[in-house]
Amino acid sequence: MTVSLFARAISLLSKREYSEHELRKKLAPYSTDDPALLEEVIQRLKEHHWQSDKRFINDYITNKSTRWGTRKILYELEKHQIDDETLSELKETLKETEFERAYEVWKKKFKDTLPETPQEWAKQARFLASRGFSQDVIIKILKP
Repeated sequence: MTVSLFARAISLLSKREYSEHELRKKLAPYSTDDPALLEEVIQRLKEHHWQSDKRFINDYITNKSTRWGTRKILYELEKHQIDDETLSELKETLKETEFERAYEVWKKKFKDTLPETPQEWAKQARFLASRGFSQDVIIKILKP
């Protein structure tokens, strides 16, 4: 069973990066008879650097930062049970580029067309807010 669970974990990690929490959830159904076995497999993966939360975070941010704001990225990483200290460091890093990212998302969707009516302004603001961009950034972008 150890080889089977370990092989399953390696197979998952060969396709993409997983957070420790996500990997535990994926492997849990296969280790019902011995929960200690799952811990052993996770430890072995970490010792050999086959699973790394830091690598997962970097990969996740690279994939999502072109479309999402800081708030949404951090919210999604919280679901993966990334520790608060790491999240606060990431928040500062992501905040530095949030305006540029939000502007690119807005420009792609609305083609540099500033809102002319309150309804258009609300529509564009809702769009950016749904992507997780902060209110301050939204106001700067939509300011005439």
